[in-house]
Amino acid sequence: MPKTSPGTHPQPSSASTFDLIDDPWLPCLLVDGTATSLSMRQLLLRAHHVQDLVPDAATQYPPILRMLLAVVHRAVGQGPHPGPRSKEEWTSLWGQRRLPADRISRYLDEVRHRFDLFHPRTPFGQVAGLRSSRDETKTIALTIPFMAAGNNAPLFSAVRDHEPPSLTPAEAARWLLHAHAWDTAAIKTAAVGDPKANAGKTTGNPTGPLGQLGVLIPTGPTLWHTLMYNLKILNADISGSGDLPSWERPCVDATWRERTPAGLLDLYTWLGRRIRLVAETTPEGPRVRRVVLCAGDRLRIPDLWQVRQPVEPHTAWRRSTTLEKKLGRTVYMPIVHQPGRQLWRGLGAILAHQAVTDTTPPQHYTPPGILAQLRELAGGPLAQELLLLRAIGMTYGNKNATIEETYVDDLPLPVAVLRLTDHFWETAALNAVRDAENAARDLGQLAVDLAKAAGCKDDRVLNGRRDNARMRLYATLDQRFRRWIAALGGDASPRQALDQWRSTVRTRTYQIADELLLRVPPAAIRGRPVHSGRDRTEWLDSALAERCFRNALDADLPQPPKEADH
Repeated sequence: MPKTSPGTHPQPSSASTFDLIDDPWLPCLLVDGTATSLSMRQLLLRAHHVQDLVPDAATQYPPILRMLLAVVHRAVGQGPHPGPRSKEEWTSLWGQRRLPADRISRYLDEVRHRFDLFHPRTPFGQVAGLRSSRDETKTIALTIPFMAAGNNAPLFSAVRDHEPPSLTPAEAARWLLHAHAWDTAAIKTAAVGDPKANAGKTTGNPTGPLGQLGVLIPTGPTLWHTLMYNLKILNADISGSGDLPSWERPCVDATWRERTPAGLLDLYTWLGRRIRLVAETTPEGPRVRRVVLCAGDRLRIPDLWQVRQPVEPHTAWRRSTTLEKKLGRTVYMPIVHQPGRQLWRGLGAILAHQAVTDTTPPQHYTPPGILAQLRELAGGPLAQELLLLRAIGMTYGNKNATIEETYVDDLPLPVAVLRLTDHFWETAALNAVRDAENAARDLGQLAVDLAKAAGCKDDRVLNGRRDNARMRLYATLDQRFRRWIAALGGDASPRQALDQWRSTVRTRTYQIADELLLRVPPAAIRGRPVHSGRDRTEWLDSALAERCFRNALDADLPQPPKEADH
């Protein structure tokens, strides 16, 4: 292998080539349990035999899937218009039980000249000949969030800039898509030809477009199901004139723009960075150890969410009253995932059909566009389907210039919960989440009251006791809720299913409460006067704390009613 300096590297050889259409680069699991790697053509034509993608990291899943969706949208379209354009067209595709092989192969053949990873003039997702102002390159670890590179230093990474990893072309292609979608914000190296560069740097860069969202993707038992669940029915508002994937647009250069996406396909394949992978020739074939990564296109800020919200299908939204007062118009912001919080606890905001809390109107939330479409289809061909809703997100730190945490969670979601014709199953699911929240609140208050009865006055300690009790309950309910919601729409009625869940919550809550009561110190049993409001003092001991807890839980989780089920 030729030696390279830390900062420079010769241009890649024109002999280097890697065809993303017909060379295997997409790791996946087949329905028979076989792990393999397929080309894009193979993956799409065999999607009904593929269980799922198995990328290097969960955060690779959304950009890869969205690229595949862009291909399918173009392949099933008519002329310059991507498809499907109507519910009837979507239903016809669903009825085939596999993707249309001839149309997909024909489209891939038409665009294959733009899918060579190392093409000297049109490398996929890159800028040919991209150079920094100092003609330097960076370690390829810059594109991999769990590896140390520059300012990003994960706690347990053994990789350092002077010992960069060596990626195969397949690995480099996957991390290339990842960088466009999730790269950190702040200062980037300036490219030669960037008119907005200053002192060799470009400032003000946002995170990649997916880094601004709480990504939600419905998946199914095969990749074909997943692609169909996420195949939007397009109209002029979602995919207007000029909406093309990046590989059908003119090749980009070092100049980046702040612009509004032309539509869904433009958004799916957004080039959030200007990148050049630097290939090395080795006895094992091309390898990538270094990269040039500079500022890329930015979503236009003044109308960012107003324009993107109707188009972006893979995140839930909430109204921002603060921005509405400032801008004088309705503004929805994407809901990002909260580290440490199970996905099912935010089900109300995801479905956005029933009030999340008693004080939050449902119109303050909007569901992901793809779930809204599945709601429309729930009474037809999808009536008996069980989705697995996959949640993926990034938590950034220090002005979004570093990655702190990756959020990954799955939630079984029967299509019955999405039906427009009746809301009984959805109501049961949302009430089940509310029951868990109420029980956790009551249990947390018991933990606080027991600590106060023992003499604790430190708010930090009291809050810690409350949070610990609540988290213990959520932890024991987590897998039970997933099993419970997966069974909705079965033999039990919505009322029976909810009663079963309330029994589970009640049992688990009392179990943790009994453990808390068994561990109280003698001081809490004796009790003491505590402040309970403005200039008021009341006596509190463990017995009184337990009585208040039981009364609250009985009110929040009432016993099953005597009347017949609905």
